[in-house]
Amino acid sequence: MIHEHSAGSIIYRINDGKIEFLIVESCMHHTWGFPKGHLEPGETEEEAAKREVAEEVGLHPDFDFNFRCETTYPTEEGTVKKVGFFLSENNPTQHVVDQKEEILNSKWIDLQEAESYLPKERGLYKMLVKAEKFIKQNDK
Repeated sequence: MIHEHSAGSIIYRINDGKIEFLIVESCMHHTWGFPKGHLEPGETEEEAAKREVAEEVGLHPDFDFNFRCETTYPTEEGTVKKVGFFLSENNPTQHVVDQKEEILNSKWIDLQEAESYLPKERGLYKMLVKAEKFIKQNDK
């Protein structure tokens, strides 16, 4: 079995006092998730997460590497993918620019909306629940 290792970010912003998360739709699989991608040789998860966010959505958010969630799942290509996600806060002066080769759509949604977009089997919605709790606890 071939194993892949990727990293990405759960990006959030505060909009009118509400926490919103950025989700992206993959061109290849037409599924919603968070910006992520493969680690390059010699690259750490943190470095890959920063690079992939910049490449896929054109953002350079403020990362909090104290928050990390992980998911592992089988891909349609027959591999097993492990993905580490870090939390990051969007810089309000920056705007999302989708990488058209990989990202079909992107949108900002709140936790309630996320439940209908994110695939249940990968635990992405549960990650957002943890992320929102973490944000609220650390925003004091």
